[in-house]
Amino acid sequence: MECFPIQKIEFTKAKLQGVAGNASIEISVVHFELSLDGYSETVDTFIRLDSVRIPVNPADLKGKQFTFPINPVYGYIEGSIYFFAAHNPVDVIKIVFGEIQIDSLPITLETNWILEYERTGFKNLRKTVVTSVEL
Repeated sequence: MECFPIQKIEFTKAKLQGVAGNASIEISVVHFELSLDGYSETVDTFIRLDSVRIPVNPADLKGKQFTFPINPVYGYIEGSIYFFAAHNPVDVIKIVFGEIQIDSLPITLETNWILEYERTGFKNLRKTVVTSVEL
């Protein structure tokens, strides 16, 4: 198995939707080229996080930190990123929100990407995702 070229991933923005206690977060990723064993594709994807037990009002999130268990423990975040025709699980361990800006709310997520689950050919990895929620 190879190391996933995480340096190719650029996170651009996040969208927060849903209701308090059952939110969804979608984190956009700039298109990138991904190759392995002679196969190559342009990846147009995003990280999708569902069943996030947080408020959805930005005023209730500013400056807050939330921790989560890992799948399958109750309260985990259902997360994934799609590439090579597979939904690759993304476990979120912690989310930290910054202070509200004019049109955004900074967000930092501690994540584990479970790339070996779908046998993509890449090793699992840990990644800190930094972006902003659009307001």
